[in-house]
Amino acid sequence: MLLLLIFICLPNAMGAQDKAVSKPNFEVHRLDYYISISEAALKDVTSLSDLYPDYEAAWVSEYIAVEISTTYKGKIQKVVNKNELLSPAQKELLARGDTGADILVKVDYMPENTLTHNEQKEMEFRVKVLPQSDAQYPSGEEALNRYLKEKTIDKIPDNSFKGYDLTAIKFIINEEGAVEDARVFKSAYQTYENKEVEALLLEAIQHMNCWEPAEYADGTKAKQEFVFTVGNKESCLMNVLGIRNAFD
Repeated sequence: MLLLLIFICLPNAMGAQDKAVSKPNFEVHRLDYYISISEAALKDVTSLSDLYPDYEAAWVSEYIAVEISTTYKGKIQKVVNKNELLSPAQKELLARGDTGADILVKVDYMPENTLTHNEQKEMEFRVKVLPQSDAQYPSGEEALNRYLKEKTIDKIPDNSFKGYDLTAIKFIINEEGAVEDARVFKSAYQTYENKEVEALLLEAIQHMNCWEPAEYADGTKAKQEFVFTVGNKESCLMNVLGIRNAFD
């Protein structure tokens, strides 16, 4: 996959490398590396496919065990079933689990295939329960964009970005709404590096005002990760950032 993505991206990058832009595009995105589900949707879960829409039930010939685990009052609890459909006990566990706790699913099964010798397999996936409300910058998106434009975009020398150049700053908004763990994202897909621009972007993110933190329905606050991208959104780097959707 790595070689394929590089092969696809390289011709585009080479063809656009001499096209400079006066001022680059910029945007803030929420990140989500996990399989995820909303709090509202979790209440209606009845099957593994509800938890994970890409779950391939057709791969399974026979279920040996389906274990669902999460934390309750800080302790891991598990309930085992032998079906893709969740048992009443499994549904109850999901309903009483700690707010924001990840859900771990382990499936032991016999695969559906035409092999003479069929061996038992195991698959595992983790589901993150999303907060009811995402972290928000004070006064909203327009205020955030004004701040970033003033502190970064207006100060970047003209034509610092060419073609598919892109710089990304990842950061976390913690439970108090403060910025933590701000850092420049590095990847094998990245062909552009400008230390002066990176330092400018990083400083602006580190000195932002406190946000309204992400929050679950019961009022529990949660950390949430974001990325500030500057440059061409068609860059291959966008494919490996873990972006869920644009900030809104």
